[in-house]
Amino acid sequence: MALTSIKRLSDAQLVDRIRQGVGAEPALIDEYYRRCIPIYQDFLGRHWHTGWYEPGSGPPSPDDQERMIRVIAESAQLKPGMRVLDVGCGIGATVGWLSRELGVEAVGLTPVPEQKHLSDLWLHGQVFAKPARIELGRAEHLPFPSGSFDAVVFFESLCHVEDRSAFFREAFRVLRPGGRLAGEDWLRRAAPDVTHTQALLDQVQKLWAIPALASGEHYLQGMQEAGFHQCEFHDLREYSALERGFAVERSQQISLAEQINESRDPLLILILEGLLALGHAMAAGCFTIGRFRSVRPADKTLR
Repeated sequence: MALTSIKRLSDAQLVDRIRQGVGAEPALIDEYYRRCIPIYQDFLGRHWHTGWYEPGSGPPSPDDQERMIRVIAESAQLKPGMRVLDVGCGIGATVGWLSRELGVEAVGLTPVPEQKHLSDLWLHGQVFAKPARIELGRAEHLPFPSGSFDAVVFFESLCHVEDRSAFFREAFRVLRPGGRLAGEDWLRRAAPDVTHTQALLDQVQKLWAIPALASGEHYLQGMQEAGFHQCEFHDLREYSALERGFAVERSQQISLAEQINESRDPLLILILEGLLALGHAMAAGCFTIGRFRSVRPADKTLR
């Protein structure tokens, strides 16, 4: 479907199209994330990704999300003055955090002009030791010269990229020798009841405009084939209280179902149904968040 045709869809029509599965339709994914900006801001604030949750009670908070950024930044060994690319930057919160907290020169990349516009407005009012900016572009075709970054990071953006192998090749290209790729993303996970869990994963994919969830091993293979060394994958279910960020309890799922029944906003209903699907998939053990890290060898020429 052409971009102009997608923009003419009503919210209800867009939601119906997403429920059919986005497949290889990046323009449909972009339009979904354009229209959902106000809802995401209401639900999540400026950070649009899962947190690193510590054991305990209480609802998730921005502190959890910023803790996740710090974990990824530490795995990338970021230091003041480094040049860092955040692929799939949303409305620029992570770019701002990296610039403010670590003193790096952070560049964000988004395919959604409205996200760039909001990021530009917000970043313009901030004071950083190093400049921070947002560019338009896609993960499969990074619009930057070879060898121009010390690190490339991502936060739950690659799950929306159909050709992840192309991204890994591009990340290798834009990194300097010895540069690091680090990030976290939504993943499928092996579970005993294959038929039931596949149905749950299909729901997650459709409701969140994801072409296809992959395994952590798939990401490792893509990084290795692109030329990266020291490739690591960690299932965060084993390292953090990950379930705290999802509706895995029956009472939480009932509350979401009630909100769905009360809402008349097609986009909000889609997101609430997506949260419910994530809760079911997390509880069934077939969904997780993975953390990744790899290194571009210092002894190989740029591709």
